[in-house]
Amino acid sequence: MKKQRRRRKPFGLNAARRRNVKRLGNKRIQISRYTVFSNNLPQAFCGFCIAQLSDLHGTLYGRNHQFLIEKIRQINPDCVVMTGDMADHTPHSALRLVRLCKSLKQHWPVYFVAGNHEQCLKKALKTQLYHRLKKEGVAVLKNSFCRISRQGQTIRMYGLVTPMVYYNDPLGEYRKGAYFSLEDTKRILGEADLGVYNILLAHNPLYFPSYRDWGADLTLSGHIHGGIIRIPGIGGLLSPDVSLFPRYDGGLFKEQGRHLIVSRGLGNHFLVRVFNPPELVSVTLMRNFE
Repeated sequence: MKKQRRRRKPFGLNAARRRNVKRLGNKRIQISRYTVFSNNLPQAFCGFCIAQLSDLHGTLYGRNHQFLIEKIRQINPDCVVMTGDMADHTPHSALRLVRLCKSLKQHWPVYFVAGNHEQCLKKALKTQLYHRLKKEGVAVLKNSFCRISRQGQTIRMYGLVTPMVYYNDPLGEYRKGAYFSLEDTKRILGEADLGVYNILLAHNPLYFPSYRDWGADLTLSGHIHGGIIRIPGIGGLLSPDVSLFPRYDGGLFKEQGRHLIVSRGLGNHFLVRVFNPPELVSVTLMRNFE
């Protein structure tokens, strides 16, 4: 009788648990809820809720994104914003984004700003993507703003497309030592109206001090992917440019009375997340009463 070889157990976690960890780490969307207070917010916008999507990178959550849309329904937002890298060069990525926006626009206003991956799309594909987003009624903010009105009061939603020379990517147009300054922000966006509550969609959070000093009351960003590997009690380990322990890795930051929220992103097909599930961000605006 042939002796059966004893199957060796994998080192560390058993196979079932490892599959479970991967599923929990890479597939289950976490909703992170933040409340942001400001003296500059108009009374009519108290309780205004924003759902932020970032860094989807063409990942699909169920047929026609049904799982992602259901998560957004749980937030019940007043609008949806997309802070870049929603599409990239992966197959069907741009088409999936258009279809997602078509579904979202049936329920909420949608605002979009490009990240470095959209900027790197081939010119024809990029032009087609922006055209189709606009056709679906998405506000594509390219170094511009739109007004959001409520009960006769308004706030401004800006979109900043950071030039590629300011992304630390040795394969791109990166210029070593380049820093996106306050003067650069003013040059591209113009002077901020400090008497209005200004929301800035800016993919790269690295330059938050410039956005803050320019006059952004709230900046919404992504790009860092939560540091890819998150160390409990410490934070994110790596940024996309492979620098260690990025300053603005994920979550809510407050400096000089102004706020930054960095989404950890939704994409999962090109990296292994550790203690870093895909994230959908919910932001509720409130006014300080002093």
